[in-house]
Amino acid sequence: MNETASIKLRPDFLTVLCILTFIGSGYGIINSTTSYFKPDNQEVIVEIDDAFEEAMDNNNLNEEQRDMFENFRDSLKASLTSESIKNISIVNILSYLATLAGAFLMWNLTKKGFFVYIFGILIMIGGTLAVYDGIIGALMTGASAFVGILFIILYGANLKHMR
Repeated sequence: MNETASIKLRPDFLTVLCILTFIGSGYGIINSTTSYFKPDNQEVIVEIDDAFEEAMDNNNLNEEQRDMFENFRDSLKASLTSESIKNISIVNILSYLATLAGAFLMWNLTKKGFFVYIFGILIMIGGTLAVYDGIIGALMTGASAFVGILFIILYGANLKHMR
């Protein structure tokens, strides 16, 4: 029998998913490491204030809606302490390292990588909930959970190609 016939080829879709994960997780590790060592939240708070002011100026909001916007802005700003930025940076670094390792294993068609990837997403979801509470925690967790679960489903569709 021909030796090349026994070599499993990685499907193009799995290749694309892995490359997207390599890029996203690699960028996430760099960004989170930078945030950990420079947890200055002043730039972010100024951007939040500017965005909320612009939103309130450009819309015809009644007093109740204005109060709701201001309460949300204040809650968001209160959540962005130097300590919480450092904590979420640690969570993100651990999560991105796990998803990167999982993608590397799946790149090599190893099924174990799928479970390592899921573990990385669970770190992100659980860690985000632990660091942030209230509406901010729900929003941040929801965003990361949506993308993570989507990729889990897409990777899961490729499990049949892994050993």
